[in-house]
Amino acid sequence: MRSRRSPAALRTGTFGYRADEQRWQWSAETAAMHGYELGEVVPTAELLAAHQHQDDRALFLAAVGAGDGFCLRQRLTAAGGDNRVVIVVAEPGRTGLNGFYVDLTGPVAAQHRTLIDAALPDYARLRGPIEQAAGMLMVVYGVQARRADELLRARAAEHGLELPRFAELLCAAVADGVEVPARLRTVFDHVLLTVHQRG
Repeated sequence: MRSRRSPAALRTGTFGYRADEQRWQWSAETAAMHGYELGEVVPTAELLAAHQHQDDRALFLAAVGAGDGFCLRQRLTAAGGDNRVVIVVAEPGRTGLNGFYVDLTGPVAAQHRTLIDAALPDYARLRGPIEQAAGMLMVVYGVQARRADELLRARAAEHGLELPRFAELLCAAVADGVEVPARLRTVFDHVLLTVHQRG
């Protein structure tokens, strides 16, 4: 039966490792961080590593093998599929290691949300002209969005300009100095007035 503990109950958990017996023990909280009820599975180095992000496993196994104290930030995927960020702290003892896990998932997620919320206005401000310029290229050259974006990036790089700045300049130049032929206006008028019938 998979753990149904609340996130608040998963804040910290303990573990122990007896090197001579290659035997692990963990608390109910540590088991729950990995997606299990206490006693549901037997913890082993292989099981712990299997739940870790592939880029974190080797460091964890090397630290355990060295037998010294360590403090590692690890990314876990619990048995139920939930992703967690934890700190694993271990101290060497007479027979192996003793330590604890601290579940940082909530605070890390909150920090990420804060950073994203702070960045969104700037992103929207910078992305607006890029999408407007790309839309122009799509209409004029009859290309897909990806190709229009590639073309914009290539032209910006060629002139040593940041993409948002190049897009702003292009939009301003088109607004100031490009005459739209009457025939194109007529075609677009028709599309604008009838597009709702396609839905």
